This record gives sequence, C-alpha cells and structure tokens, in this order.
Amino acid sequence: MGQYGIALTTFANEQQAKPVIDEIIKGKLAACVQEIKIKSHYIWKGELCHDDEILVLFKTRKELYPELEKKLSEIHPFETPEILFVDVEQGSAAYLAWIDEQTGK
Repeated sequence: MGQYGIALTTFANEQQAKPVIDEIIKGKLAACVQEIKIKSHYIWKGELCHDDEILVLFKTRKELYPELEKKLSEIHPFETPEILFVDVEQGSAAYLAWIDEQTGK
C-alpha cells in the first residue's frame, strides 16, 4: 500500500476551517476531511498558550500531498500553520479505492 496518507492541520474554530476545507475538497486534493475539537498547549512567541482548536484530517493520496501542502500554506489563516503528513501503510481496499475515485485517479 503506502500510496495514501492523512494530512493534518489546526484552525482556531470551525468557521475558520470551513472555507479551507471546501477549497481542498472542491480541488480534489482530499477525498474526505474530518474535524475534531481539541485543546492545544504550546509556546508561541515566548508566550505559553492553551487554546481550543479544531484538528482537521485530510484523507488523500501521497502523490497529492505536495500540492495539498502548498494550497494549505497559501490559504491557511495562521502565520505558521501546523501542516503534517502521516503515511497510511494499510487500509480497507474499498476505502482506498474510494479515495482514488474522489481525488481524480
């Protein structure tokens, strides 16, 4: 397998995430996007932060990640957004085929 992965990023809230999610889906850079409410703890510009955020997971093909990362970097409202990619080594053949279908492969 190894042709698939999950890109992830965070947003301050659902309203901030929605236009970015819509653009990624419409551009066929991800087949499915999920939002999860989280609490993030980090230091930013010397200040300790404890923020409610939305974690967004983009299910996609590995070959689309460079374009997905570029698009997220362009349209994400954060100064330095978290943009990570996690390889998917195995998954349901039917679901992975659906990712292919939704992302134009």
